[in-house]
Amino acid sequence: MGAGVAFACRTGAPPPLDPAAVSCVPAGTVGLAGVDLDRLRTSPLYRQLPPAVAALLQTVRDAGYVLVAFNGRNFLVIARGAFRDTPAGATLIAPDLAVAGAPDLVREATAQRRTGSTGAPELVAEATPLARGNQVWIVARGDATLPLEGNAANLNRLLHEARYGTIAARVGDGIAVDATAVCGTPEAAGRLEESMRGLLTLAAAANARQPALAALLASVTVRRAGRTVRATLSADPPAAAELLRLF
Repeated sequence: MGAGVAFACRTGAPPPLDPAAVSCVPAGTVGLAGVDLDRLRTSPLYRQLPPAVAALLQTVRDAGYVLVAFNGRNFLVIARGAFRDTPAGATLIAPDLAVAGAPDLVREATAQRRTGSTGAPELVAEATPLARGNQVWIVARGDATLPLEGNAANLNRLLHEARYGTIAARVGDGIAVDATAVCGTPEAAGRLEESMRGLLTLAAAANARQPALAALLASVTVRRAGRTVRATLSADPPAAAELLRLF
């Protein structure tokens, strides 16, 4: 994973990740997610987000962009936006910056911000290019166990075979998903590729009574190059709605 983070570019364009929000990410973070709410809210799929995700985003409904840090036990939500009032359950640490979560993480985020640098530089380095073109993204270390339920919990099995993994989603009328896992060796990547293909085959078979969803799962493209395994999926609006129901 990369060791550095670039917060500005010579063209004067805004950075893909807000420096103030990133500086609140505490040390010990094993998973980091980002949601560009300003762009996501314009999509018809916004109202069909999984309940757990929708409930989480509702806590920062005035935010334009949200980062979610996970330390293996608890979440920290970092929100940037034009807050008229302090979001419920959150701490406003600047007029346009709020944090919410476990008390220890809120304290760590506040202290981390004073340093002017992020506590998880490797994760942020991997997240930066994803944030440029995707409304939703996740980066996680391979030893992380994300709090996923149902079919989504299978993602942890795949993650644990890698050094780190990313998922990025571009949301418009439909949805395009790009998942990448980087392993320690080409041999490990080969095993992960086999696991991924097997999991997709099982998922398609389990949803055989829903032909559209089964076809969508079967259409996932899996490729391997060296230590990297990549899976891509594109779904039109009806298929995207079916996909969200998996979670």
